[in-house]
Amino acid sequence: MMEARSPGFVLPPPVRRPWLTPINQRRLANFRANRRGAWSFWLFMVLFVLCLFAELIANDRPVFVSYKGTR
Repeated sequence: MMEARSPGFVLPPPVRRPWLTPINQRRLANFRANRRGAWSFWLFMVLFVLCLFAELIANDRPVFVSYKGTR
């Protein structure tokens, strides 16, 4: 069995995220722990992306709607 600390074993450098200060890391951890907040965030993102395509969905001549077989 190979030892974890053999002479050829080198740990990768820790990932540095300068935009995540310790207080921001704590805030992000608190947000991720809040299930309702996480679900609300994803629901908001889906609605936001849907709104980006609002002109195609509900225009003067909608692309995705037909009425009695006509476009």
